[in-house]
Amino acid sequence: MALVGAAALDVMGRLGQFGPARFTMYQILALVVSAFVVWLLVSGRERLPATPLILPAAAFLGAAAISLTFAAERLPGLVQLASLASSVVLALIVMVLMRRPSDGVAVVLGMLGIAAVLGALALLEWTDLFALQRPVIYTSKPVFSLALVSSGVLFALQELISDASGYGIRARVTFGDPNILASFLMTSLLLAIPVIVKVPMSRALRTLSWTGVAIATAGLASTYSRGGLGGLFLGLMLVLVLARGSRVAKAFFLTATVLSLAAIAALVFSPEWIARNIFELGQDASTLNRLYMAQGALNMWLDHPFGVGIDNFPVVYPHYRHPMAAPGIVESHTAYITVLAEMGLLGLLAFLWVLWRFFTITALLPARRSPDIAVHALAVGAFAATAGMCAQAFTYSLEGSKFLWFAIGIGSAAWHMYAEGEQQAPPRFAEGGRGS
Repeated sequence: MALVGAAALDVMGRLGQFGPARFTMYQILALVVSAFVVWLLVSGRERLPATPLILPAAAFLGAAAISLTFAAERLPGLVQLASLASSVVLALIVMVLMRRPSDGVAVVLGMLGIAAVLGALALLEWTDLFALQRPVIYTSKPVFSLALVSSGVLFALQELISDASGYGIRARVTFGDPNILASFLMTSLLLAIPVIVKVPMSRALRTLSWTGVAIATAGLASTYSRGGLGGLFLGLMLVLVLARGSRVAKAFFLTATVLSLAAIAALVFSPEWIARNIFELGQDASTLNRLYMAQGALNMWLDHPFGVGIDNFPVVYPHYRHPMAAPGIVESHTAYITVLAEMGLLGLLAFLWVLWRFFTITALLPARRSPDIAVHALAVGAFAATAGMCAQAFTYSLEGSKFLWFAIGIGSAAWHMYAEGEQQAPPRFAEGGRGS
């Protein structure tokens, strides 16, 4: 949980910079925890779970390392390789330390708690009342008493809904980019919802958890991230399909999901925003700019089939920028194209291999077959959260996201719990057979 909280600090957790390397609270904590995990493995107190993702993840890191051979600037590439390795190691840490279903439930609900806090701060930022990344409390709205705060919130809501541009303040809270905040909130929600629905818990804890879901969802909406919101909807539909339950229960879940999202959309998004960003998506300037960037990235790969080197996309891309693309952006904004351009076809195939093994074996088997309801819920949540992140990855480069690999780690831990349960189960004999 400390690792998740440190990763959620993002730009506010940066401690210093030396050349291209930035030192953060997450990196220091991850180094300490990694050393602890290595000690556990070497001393024999724990063992490395033999999950289906070990080899694909190693191949992905290997492809990233090989790509440095073709890099024009290797020092930033080495820094980015270390950052990517720390993300993959996070999945390994989760696999080693999360050995019981109760551990997974506690971590997921704790992650939801962090998401609820950030969601509340996102709402304050969205209503223009307070923002962490401003040096002082912002007072463009009345904040002198509880009554005035309430009226300020209502005024901000009314102002935003009637805004012809369709945009309010895109909440960032502790993050440098609202889309990354959206990915964290989306991941937390999709991991937690199956656990809240399926795992037995006290009424007070369930009520508190649903309150956290509501706040985090509202915070997600305040980021205006189409990728994050689309990923949330996709993930919830996967939860509906994979989670066990009667048809009546699933119909209720579907109805509640649609009504909740519709209510949030009505409060947050103006009709102009919905028309421009959904119904007129093909004519939206942001969407067209992403297409231009993707075209330039593909041309880059055609000239460099083995990749230009990890983190060297910004170095080479200006030579391939489409004339209509925004000059100030040097990213493809698509994880799969970024991996292809930087690591070549080998890197993309390794990344897709990780995802293929995760979705077809690692998370799917315990989600469908585990008799333990907590393991089932953890696997469903990990499957949905990873799928949501993969959907958002079409609009943002998330291949090295800590939260993506954290969800992959939870799914891998669920697979290991399921596999251990299968090994400890009593032998099954065919009807009419004999056994002792």
